[in-house]
Amino acid sequence: MPPKKRLSLSRNSRESKRMRNTRSQESAEERAHRLNSMRVSASTSRANETSPEREMRLAADRARRATSRASQSSSKRELSLTIDREQHMLSREAETASQRGLRLTADR
Repeated sequence: MPPKKRLSLSRNSRESKRMRNTRSQESAEERAHRLNSMRVSASTSRANETSPEREMRLAADRARRATSRASQSSSKRELSLTIDREQHMLSREAETASQRGLRLTADR
C-alpha cells in the first residue's frame, strides 16, 4: 500500500510566504489599487455570469456558511453576534435621515 500523503493544512506554502512578504512591503496606495482591482474583477465576473451560474454560486455560499455556523462553538457564535450588533449600531448612528429612510424602505 502506498504511503499516505501528508496534508499541509497548517503549513504555509512558498507562494503564500512570498505573497505575505510582498503585501507587507506595499504602500497604502498600492494596497488600495490592488483591492480596487480585485473589486472590479469580482464585479465584472458577477455581471457576466448567467442565472444558473449565479444560483450555483449563491447555493455554494449558503452551504459554506451553514457548515461554518454548524462547526462554531456557542461562545464564538455569541461573540460574532455581539460584534455584528455593535457594527450595526455604529452604522445606524452615523447615517443621515435620508439614508435611514432608504434603508427602511429597502427592508420592506
